[in-house]
Amino acid sequence: MSVDYRQDGDVAVITLARPQVFNSIDQSITDGLRDAFERASTEARAAVLTGEGKAFCAGADLGDLLGEYEAGGPDLRHTITTRFNPALEAVLGADLPVVAAVNGAAAGAGMGLALGCDVRVMSRSAFFMSAFINVALVPDTGTAWFLPQMVGVSRAMEIAMSGRRVTADEALDLGLAAEVTDGDVVDAAMARAAAMADGPRRAYVETRKIIHMAAAASLADTTAREAVVQGELGVLPTHREGMTAFVEKRKPDFRSAD
Repeated sequence: MSVDYRQDGDVAVITLARPQVFNSIDQSITDGLRDAFERASTEARAAVLTGEGKAFCAGADLGDLLGEYEAGGPDLRHTITTRFNPALEAVLGADLPVVAAVNGAAAGAGMGLALGCDVRVMSRSAFFMSAFINVALVPDTGTAWFLPQMVGVSRAMEIAMSGRRVTADEALDLGLAAEVTDGDVVDAAMARAAAMADGPRRAYVETRKIIHMAAAASLADTTAREAVVQGELGVLPTHREGMTAFVEKRKPDFRSAD
């Protein structure tokens, strides 16, 4: 198996498991992520995505791509549409909040995969690298969309065009990471995921969707969508529980209402 799945309480821990190639994305990774997040969406209330070994995810398996040059060159459009984008869509389509535990290098498509998670926790030694320019390519797997949304166009341009490492501390300063830890990064991510598991799962998912939509939509479109989603969430038991708990000055029990 190229993707391991385990569950700790209501938190699914999903691990990219090709450490011998720094968890680079092949078809087995993509298929494994689809299966794991489908399972997590029915069995868990939050998820942690991490990598086995020294890397979170090195992106493309360059060994595979080099081999394709001998046959006339790789069909990167096919690779992206059948492998990288579906891997990202598995994360974005998860019906629960997702915390990335970035344990090492998150490079190329691996950076896009991490940025697609809702929250990122990084180990002190981890780093991001938009490595595409180093092999004369453009950012893919959502990186060209996520990066300027998160750090601004000017900083995104510098990071993408330099192909340099963005350290964990810099990522924290830029807002790419929510937390940097010197301890076990999965434990730190688990703490955040466990807290989110106590929250209103559907509201987390709809928050992800509407924030991503808003980045590319007009203010009018966004406010209209906000009204639609609020109307849907406002009649759910989770909203009633949140309002009741607020009035009663207690912590809401979203688990019982979800």
